[in-house]
Amino acid sequence: MKKKLIPLLFLLLPFLCSAQEYIDLFSINYGKSQKTTFENSSIKTDITTFQTNLILPIVLNEKYIAVTGVNFSSYKLQLFPNSEKNHLHSTNLRAGLTVKHSEHWSGIYLFLPKVASDYINLSSEDIYLGGLALLKYKRNESFGYGLGVYGSSEAYGMSVVPIVTFYYHSLNKRFEINAFMPNDADINYSLTDKTKVGVDFLGHGNSYKLTTDNVRSNYVENNSIDFSTYVQRSVLDKKILLRLKMGYSLNQFRVYPIDQKLDLQILALKFGDNRTLVLENKSNTLLLKLEAIYRFDLSNVKK
Repeated sequence: MKKKLIPLLFLLLPFLCSAQEYIDLFSINYGKSQKTTFENSSIKTDITTFQTNLILPIVLNEKYIAVTGVNFSSYKLQLFPNSEKNHLHSTNLRAGLTVKHSEHWSGIYLFLPKVASDYINLSSEDIYLGGLALLKYKRNESFGYGLGVYGSSEAYGMSVVPIVTFYYHSLNKRFEINAFMPNDADINYSLTDKTKVGVDFLGHGNSYKLTTDNVRSNYVENNSIDFSTYVQRSVLDKKILLRLKMGYSLNQFRVYPIDQKLDLQILALKFGDNRTLVLENKSNTLLLKLEAIYRFDLSNVKK
């Protein structure tokens, strides 16, 4: 059984990670921003974030791998100067296939439904449908790239995001670049066998319907960008990665009436946007974050 399992596990390499020799099967992080004031107000607030991600790949044969998983994220913040803190949650499911088209080309095709709101009086109106199609080219063990598109329905309408991926690993395996733009990018360098330093970028956007006095009257459109430096230490035979991050967070939360939508959004371009802005909350603050990752090392599988 072990002899059969090892080559099947190694098949995950070209599918899920371009040219990487690992898969991050599980991650969890918690962050908190520095207190900041509302615009034209002396009231201070902060933003607490939590995120966890689970990936469960299932090898079907040498050409196909089923990909399943779930991602949960939440914000805790004060949207209005004189209100209680709001809790914004998003649960994203992941289901699809990776396909090995040839020696160098592979594709990832995912169905990505999600439930996003303040999770008060949940209903089918909090369900949004999305999908991802990504075609990747693996030039060699150290370099790969890909192009794709992500689309999803949101509380404000339809959103479409072009995707560009890039991966590079130096021959001595100390220097690494891993990018999934415009969502995230990571550049790191190994100081020792177990210690790395790096910088990363995380951009994310979402929408959440709000409940006020038991009535759904508004939704929040969130766009955030985090820039961080980090120190990473691996433990338990490099299976667990612990990261301490410090950086700067740019957060924008816009509140709109629930019945007002735009026609289409492509990245930052908005078409048919005639919405009435109820409130805008911007906060640019220092960020401290703790992160833990369970990593499966595929380089050991082929030995």
